Amino acid sequence: MMIDVMLFKTEEERLCQKYTALMEKAFKTALFDKEKSDKINARAKKIMEQLKRMNYKGLDK
Repeated sequence: MMIDVMLFKTEEERLCQKYTALMEKAFKTALFDKEKSDKINARAKKIMEQLKRMNYKGLDK
């Protein structure tokens, strides 16, 4: 029986993973489409603000 690991992650951990993935995507996209990269980066910044409001401890790393 396989259990989805995502079920055991906190909201903060999920947001942190999403932020990291968006920042990676923005970096790779910036090489050929700056405008699209900026939009992805803006989404990532919104997630970072959510994490800050939640006082997520992982931000210090």
